[in-house]
Amino acid sequence: MPEQKGVFEFLNKHGKTIFVGAAENIRFEGSRILFEKAWLADEVHRIKIINRSEKDLIKFYAQTVRQKKPLYNFNFGEQKLFPFFKITREKYPRLLITRKIQNDNAEYFGAYLPETKSRFLLDFLIKTFRLRGCSIEINGDFPVPCTQFYEKKCVAPCVESLCDKTAYNERVKLLKLFLANDRHNFERIVLQNIESAAEALDFETATQGRDFLQCVHSVWNTKDLHLRLDDAVDSFEIEDRSGKVFLFLISQRGRKILGRRVFVSEKTNDFSAQEFLTQILWQIYEFYAPKEIRVSTDFADRKFLSKVLSHRANRQIQINVVSEEATKKATASAFKRTKFEYDFEKIKPVPDLSEIQTELKNIFGLSGKINRIEAFDVAHISGTNFVVAKAVWKSDKFLAKEYEFWLLDEKSELATLEQGIKTRFKSNKNLPDLVLIDGGKPQLSAALKALGQWKFRKFTLIAVVKPPGKHNEVSHFIKESGDVVKMNSDSNALQILVRLRDEAHNLSNNVHRLRRDATHFYEVANILPSLIENERRILLREFGSLKQLKQAERIYIDKVLGLERAAVAFSDLQKANNTKIEPLIVPIRYTDENGGAEDLQPLSFRESH
Repeated sequence: MPEQKGVFEFLNKHGKTIFVGAAENIRFEGSRILFEKAWLADEVHRIKIINRSEKDLIKFYAQTVRQKKPLYNFNFGEQKLFPFFKITREKYPRLLITRKIQNDNAEYFGAYLPETKSRFLLDFLIKTFRLRGCSIEINGDFPVPCTQFYEKKCVAPCVESLCDKTAYNERVKLLKLFLANDRHNFERIVLQNIESAAEALDFETATQGRDFLQCVHSVWNTKDLHLRLDDAVDSFEIEDRSGKVFLFLISQRGRKILGRRVFVSEKTNDFSAQEFLTQILWQIYEFYAPKEIRVSTDFADRKFLSKVLSHRANRQIQINVVSEEATKKATASAFKRTKFEYDFEKIKPVPDLSEIQTELKNIFGLSGKINRIEAFDVAHISGTNFVVAKAVWKSDKFLAKEYEFWLLDEKSELATLEQGIKTRFKSNKNLPDLVLIDGGKPQLSAALKALGQWKFRKFTLIAVVKPPGKHNEVSHFIKESGDVVKMNSDSNALQILVRLRDEAHNLSNNVHRLRRDATHFYEVANILPSLIENERRILLREFGSLKQLKQAERIYIDKVLGLERAAVAFSDLQKANNTKIEPLIVPIRYTDENGGAEDLQPLSFRESH
């Protein structure tokens, strides 16, 4: 082994990596581990050395542990960290928020604290940089944008005439500079764009650039939104309890506690708590570092890790050993509270899947095991813009990927529900064991009517009923037989049904609102189907309203679009066009699906600042 810095892997006779280490002197540290742990030396068949510069050493170590999943390393991949922002590696990248780092070639920025403020920041980023929030495959060839464009949360790269790939990539680049806090280059690029637009007499683009920069400055100048941890102090305490190692982390700015975390690992043979701490520190600071790290016990290569972090961050980062007696009062109090809350959570009984399935079976008198439940709800206002939505629960998980909705034009809520159920069960794919209908006896009857064709239906239907005037509560359930089951808030199984009902209810209402509010944006596409979206918007802006546009003379349209495109537009206007283009509503997600960040939904930035 060489006497130089880098990452080393111990592999067994099957070629499996069983341990990964990082050191300033690989020969010294690797020899020490093998000498102290003879049992490990007996398993090592080959040693792999990877030399890395100090700048990317910590990142490479963390990625290697996540990828190889060594038997004797603590793998940070499944641990929930503080919030990070993630820009995906796609043709049209997305912005997501996550608590988990993965080897997915995405770019990660953070961490950010406090967690609630990170939700405000997410909202700001969505509305300011307007990257897409959908995961559907796009190529720039959509005829119209989805409703997110009209809500000013996306620049619509799906419609090339609104935002081509070059313009979209420019936004992605600026977002990366913002998240990296590279203010100099961010301002330089935006000011160059403003100047170029002004020189080309494109004053609208120049004005948009100016407003964009002012909006970013407002965040830079808002102290409450300084969420990067460059000026924070991280304190660690480690405990060895009956075969497990507990690492408690407190992150604070001055006396203010920003965040707390608990990391737990089973003890691996004779690896010490200090070695566990070393592995944690070499992974947790893959993308950021506070101004100071305080630990309760010393560990190998502490000064080298400090040097590596300082080199990467281009500032001095101290890793200091602080005794329990010297720990500041605010930090000690936070450690005490963190340990108490962790222990309290562990003594609370957590029902497992089999208990929930048994409870559902007994409450509703069902014959089989309940693995999959689907909930349906209808949303409308005054009998218009009907939407049916479906939410799915399976094996103790809510499957957001399988949520669906249908835009229908039936005459009543019951007819809409009936049609929605028929549409869903045209396919025998992924049939549920239980179907939950939001409503009373009429809604349950409509659903049963829709399924009248099923002679050998195996799944059961129940309805969930709200108390009069209390739409956020549940009073009881109705079985197919008409029997009533009272709501019991202490029942974990019934609480899952209530939450699933809420999921369907929220989805139907959100889609209904988008359909209702965005319909008028799509009217111009109905009367000008042969134009591209940007041409439609130019005409609408020029003439002020659809009524004025429909009455416009050919000569005025010529002046706006030119002779060739004006002929196409005029031809559309003269046709009796009965085509109806519904608002394009697509699934939107800003939380990483596997990132443990379901609670980090955006909070309205403008309403709170």
